[in-house]
Parts: sequence; C-alpha cells; structure tokens
Amino acid sequence: MVARTESETAFARLYEEYGGRVLAYCVRRLPRDDARDAAAEVFAVAWRKFDDVPRDEGAIRWLYGVARNVVKNHRRSRRRSDNLVTKLVSLRGDGGPGPEAHVIERDEHKVVREAIQRLRPKYREVLQLVEWEGLSRNDAADVLHLSRAAIDQRMHRAYLQLEQDLSAASTTQTERGGA
Repeated sequence: MVARTESETAFARLYEEYGGRVLAYCVRRLPRDDARDAAAEVFAVAWRKFDDVPRDEGAIRWLYGVARNVVKNHRRSRRRSDNLVTKLVSLRGDGGPGPEAHVIERDEHKVVREAIQRLRPKYREVLQLVEWEGLSRNDAADVLHLSRAAIDQRMHRAYLQLEQDLSAASTTQTERGGA
C-alpha cells in the first residue's frame, strides 16, 4: 500500500468537501453526462494548480471560477444554443397533488425557465450563482472578478427583466383564456 502525501490528503479533503457542490454547479448548466465530465475537469485543474487553491472558505469560490470557465469552454466547443435553462432543469413529481396541478406547476416552471433563458448571459450567470448556487453577492463578485456594485446592478437588472417578462407572459396567457 502506498502512503498518501500531504498534498494528496489535502486534495482528497477538498474533493470530499466540495465535489458535490461543483457537480451541482455543472449539472445546472450542462446535461448530466457532460456535467460529470466538467466537474472532473474542474478537479483535474485543481490538482494541477493545487498550490493556487485557497485552503479556507475561498476554495469554493476558486472552484466555482474554474467551473465557470470549464462550462464556458464546453459550451463553446459544442456550439450549443442559448437554451441552457430549459435543458438543465428537470422537474420531478413528488406524489403530491393530482396530475392537473403537476401540469400547471410544470408549465409555470417552464415559463420561468424561459424567462431566465432570455436574460443576457451576464445577468443570468449572476442570478444563478447567487440564487441557485447560494453564493453571497460578495462571493459571486470574487468568482466573476467584478465589484460588489456590479453584482448588485446585474442582479437588479435581472430581476427587472424577469418581472417584465413574467408580467408579459401572464398577460398573454390571460388574453388566450388561460389561468
């Protein structure tokens, strides 16, 4: 049996602590199989640049930054269209209300996903980091190499655009005789 070096042990701890979060980040942005590959690539980069990885709570911000670049490169190489959100979010039934309620809920989720998809990429990325990944706005600023004020501005603009899009979608559905 080969003894682990201190770096190997520290890397194993890094992977154990953050592997799931990095995979979740990738799954929200890529199809599941591609997300697994992307997450593995993130940790391959982390291993190659292990001396650069912060050894404190900054590690997740560093990993998200690498994941962001890996995902961008993956999209660019595959020339995927900008339908990210609708491909990534999967809805699951929970055995709750009947099928009608599930269809209505699925349709509502679809409208929201489509509205998020229509956001400018720079607004969508900030929204996803803060709302889906659970990063603070300060941490999102670190990941994106932006100021906190820029993050606040992008979040504000994202919410304004979503409000306008969802209001328009609601009006359109009402005019068609929907809910």
